[in-house]
Amino acid sequence: MAKSVPFRKMYGLGNDFIVLDARKDPSISSASDPKRATRLTDRKYGIGCDQLIILEAKDDATCGMRIINADGSEVGACGNATRCIGGLLFEEDSKAAEVTIRTQAGLLRCSKGGAADIISVNMGEPGLLWNQVPVKSEVDTLHCGTAVEGGGLTDCACCSMGNPHATFFVDDAEKVPLPEAGHALEHHSFFPERCNVSAVSVSKDKKQIRMRVWERGTGMTEACGTGACATLVNAVRRGLIGKEQNYTAEVVMDGGSLTITYAPKGSGAPNEGCVIMSGAYSTAFSGEIPSALW
Repeated sequence: MAKSVPFRKMYGLGNDFIVLDARKDPSISSASDPKRATRLTDRKYGIGCDQLIILEAKDDATCGMRIINADGSEVGACGNATRCIGGLLFEEDSKAAEVTIRTQAGLLRCSKGGAADIISVNMGEPGLLWNQVPVKSEVDTLHCGTAVEGGGLTDCACCSMGNPHATFFVDDAEKVPLPEAGHALEHHSFFPERCNVSAVSVSKDKKQIRMRVWERGTGMTEACGTGACATLVNAVRRGLIGKEQNYTAEVVMDGGSLTITYAPKGSGAPNEGCVIMSGAYSTAFSGEIPSALW
């Protein structure tokens, strides 16, 4: 490597990222090469992270964002990374009222929250049809029945938040053997593009949802922003969260909590049909990539 490549280590609720900026130097985007990416994301021999994030210049957005999983696969969406990059863009332009981020999943709009480290993101509309998730055959994605089962989990609800999610509603999410069952569920033939898997339980007062998550291409993680969005979407679809809760709940993950709102189309609520995610972001440290990792 003839030149130094700076990076930032950022995280949202323990979901951690290496952030590389290729907006002025497009050659940095070569970090997306699977061999190079997996060297960087390796927690023993590299810098280590759940996902590698590459910022790129875009004419129709404040910036573009590419998302590379720890296994080198590229994906279309990551909610926690979106908040981190939204926060970074507001640090660059503190007067901006809104910043936009172009991803494979679409254009995401970010705004400042009530505190300096809080970012709200309009994640757009969820994909609710079987071929939008996608799953392998036409099915009611609200109740997939016995189409995919494992680890005592059955009858998931599925949707897409720019990436596929399966939400399993259970009485006690803590008791689900997700670390053992997650890999098989992610790779189940029902999901042609693999899947993120969440085990969730709704509190009696319907104000909180406990969620544990196995992320596609990464495994068990502290938090998943799109997973939290999918969980709330599917909870609203099943009538577990509704108008009395303003279509909103705090989704509690191992790394912390996100506030998610999803008012269905026709509800008359603000931003109906779209998912709004709000939560904190942080920068851990910055540095330069060692030549051995490039």
